[in-house]
Amino acid sequence: MNSVVEHTYELSILAKAIQHKNLSTAANHVGLSQPQLSRLIQRLESVFKVVLLDRSSRRKSGWTTTANDLAKAYLRGMGRFEAEILSVTKDREVNQLRVASLEGLADIAMDFTYHFFEKLNMRKIDLDILDYRELDSSFLAGQLDVIFTARPPSSQKFKYLAEVGYQQNKRISNNHDFLVMSPFEWMQANNSEIQGFKRIIISNSLLIRGRWLEERGGTGTLPVDAKRGKGKGFYSIYMIGNDLLSPKFWEDLLSLT
Repeated sequence: MNSVVEHTYELSILAKAIQHKNLSTAANHVGLSQPQLSRLIQRLESVFKVVLLDRSSRRKSGWTTTANDLAKAYLRGMGRFEAEILSVTKDREVNQLRVASLEGLADIAMDFTYHFFEKLNMRKIDLDILDYRELDSSFLAGQLDVIFTARPPSSQKFKYLAEVGYQQNKRISNNHDFLVMSPFEWMQANNSEIQGFKRIIISNSLLIRGRWLEERGGTGTLPVDAKRGKGKGFYSIYMIGNDLLSPKFWEDLLSLT
């Protein structure tokens, strides 16, 4: 039993990863690199003395039946645990929140945070600005209660998710000396997008990317004009809540959208 408790985090990652057909695909959706996910799976295999990955294919490893069964057992157990926790805490007042946002959505996050204080009687809120990778991994690890993002952390179906706004995308191109990108854009870029540029600067700071393009020139894309409510934009803006929030509290959050 101690081994199971000590490896709850690894089991939670397995339960998310199993929704994707192989290790390389899963790594893109659980906030870990492929080597990190591979090591995590190996730890579980060592602890529980089972085989979770069919490594017979050199190119792409698939999940075994045991991996599926283990993930389902974990989710059943967590469902019972969540129900018991909510039954204990459902009538208790929530007065602290851990909130995080992408930098380009800071105004939206601050606006909601103000209303969390004013309308929901919060006493303390941690409000952090994170890049995509940090935001995704922290949320999937259960370290955040509410996030504001333009892209859900994985393809899984989230219990608490609401579209709360929209945002435009601005392309700036005044010279080809510099290509200015975020780490997320760099990971998604193909060769045709980076060919022809002499130098490439990658920064997780929207402020730095914007100032660089304005003062030193280059080519890049910036998210701009984030707005609350419904409208047409390049991105939709989502508010996503931790699955362990009570249904009533999530309804309270939705009343502010």
